[in-house]
Amino acid sequence: MDYRENVKRLVLGLLGALLGLIGLGLLGGGGVLLSLFGTDGEADIPIGQVSGDAVRAVVVTDFQISSSTALPVDETWFDLRLEVTGEQPLFMGVADKPDSLQYLQGVPYELVTGIDSSSDSMDSTTIPGDRVPPDPGAETIWTDQQTGRQASVAWPVSNSDKTLVVMNRDASKGVAADISVIATVTWIGPLAVGMLIAGVVLVGLAILLLVLAFRAGGTAPPSSQPPMASAYTR
Repeated sequence: MDYRENVKRLVLGLLGALLGLIGLGLLGGGGVLLSLFGTDGEADIPIGQVSGDAVRAVVVTDFQISSSTALPVDETWFDLRLEVTGEQPLFMGVADKPDSLQYLQGVPYELVTGIDSSSDSMDSTTIPGDRVPPDPGAETIWTDQQTGRQASVAWPVSNSDKTLVVMNRDASKGVAADISVIATVTWIGPLAVGMLIAGVVLVGLAILLLVLAFRAGGTAPPSSQPPMASAYTR
């Protein structure tokens, strides 16, 4: 094998190995993104339960959520929704902090200042009261609201002066709901699929280059001996 064949084999082998590593990285990254967000770009992260047996509302303010499931993107890249589920019809709404506290003045409620999903606990204070609040769905203070056994509202990530209010739809005592964060990044799904396709293509090219490198080293070198003269008989 001459010098040029050695160089060709080395270049093909290195290029195949490099493309293979890049392709495997794209396949792994695309798979992780799809497992977290799916093709629709939504990541559903359970946070924990908010509840109060003797209160008519649970108010989450100074929103601090600690979750063991970390998002692999910056929080300013996605639309954030909060979702609650319960055994009975619920009301949930987002409002400015002064407006929601004014609406609940004199009403017994649970004030939650932090939720830690890793230990399934929340930091809260029970605010006493004996007033029955008016129908929450008829109020005009909410920037977003929804009712039902499963309800969700948009949460402004950059605005720390908002509160989440969770109540029974009829404002009765005894509130219990599981809360989740739904983060939506619309371009994550197509990006993940594109990474998977690119990864498959690069791995295929890598295999082809490695096969060519192997074949380049397997060709027999030309003989350096002159051909033998044939015998002459008369």
